[in-house]
Amino acid sequence: MNWSKLTYQQKNKVLVIGYAVFLFMVYQLAISKSWDLYSQNSLLEDKLVTAKESYKNKEELEKKEAKLEGHISSFFVDSLSHQEYFLETISTYCREHHILIKEIPARTEYIEGDFEVGTHRVILEGDFISLLKMVYLLEQKSKMGRVSSVLFSLKFDTKRKKEVLSLTLYIQNIQVYSNETKS
Repeated sequence: MNWSKLTYQQKNKVLVIGYAVFLFMVYQLAISKSWDLYSQNSLLEDKLVTAKESYKNKEELEKKEAKLEGHISSFFVDSLSHQEYFLETISTYCREHHILIKEIPARTEYIEGDFEVGTHRVILEGDFISLLKMVYLLEQKSKMGRVSSVLFSLKFDTKRKKEVLSLTLYIQNIQVYSNETKS
């Protein structure tokens, strides 16, 4: 094929076909690989952002877990001598502040999941300020458990022939349950 013998129309057709072949080769050799790398890079960047967010979420969850453990740690019972410590603390305070211990029944327990929840009920008699300080001692200072309920009631004592202020306390603590705990 002699270029000088071709008409303008034929030359234009050859140029258009050549241009199309050139564009196809450029796309195949350079652009398609670049486009694939660009798509792969975008996908990896998205995965990186997701990984960073999940790492932040993991840190936030660990902080929340530590905070929750800190809140409930005061309600866990660590030793078997808890009952003795509980009785000693209450009796010492009552003796020092002239509070009468009316009733301390045995600790009631129930199991919920992996935890054993123990509840102490204590009934005391005395003046309001001393009883209120007792509640504060058990709730804030002694960390023997969670004071779950407090009931102040005024009753008439027929033996002493006077009204007496009575305090009923419910104190709960949590212990990790295992079969060895009961044996």
